[in-house]
Amino acid sequence: MGAVIKFPWPPKGLQPHAKGHWRPKAAATKAYRQTSTWHAKLAGVKPDTGAVLEFTFCPPNRMRRDLQNMPSQMKPLIDGIADAMGVDDHGFRCLWPFEFGPVEKGGAVYVEIRGEIS
Repeated sequence: MGAVIKFPWPPKGLQPHAKGHWRPKAAATKAYRQTSTWHAKLAGVKPDTGAVLEFTFCPPNRMRRDLQNMPSQMKPLIDGIADAMGVDDHGFRCLWPFEFGPVEKGGAVYVEIRGEIS
């Protein structure tokens, strides 16, 4: 079992169906990446180019959501973890859940980071 890190729920601007100008989405992406880097550094992640990332999504409320939309919102978070490790994320393997976790105030994304699996 690896380290489990709690990250904030992704901002609305990262939703795949968000409409509008590209600039707000770019700002949301940059902010979420920086926040994710900070959380990963605080957790003391170690460099691992073949890390396995297992996600648990705990939504902020009981509103109906499509689980299939969540992976597309995680790219800035994955990039933030890679930034904290000082590696390229091309070798990361992401494991996505089949259902949402429990509702949590403010929402959260939990990522278990494990070493490379052969």
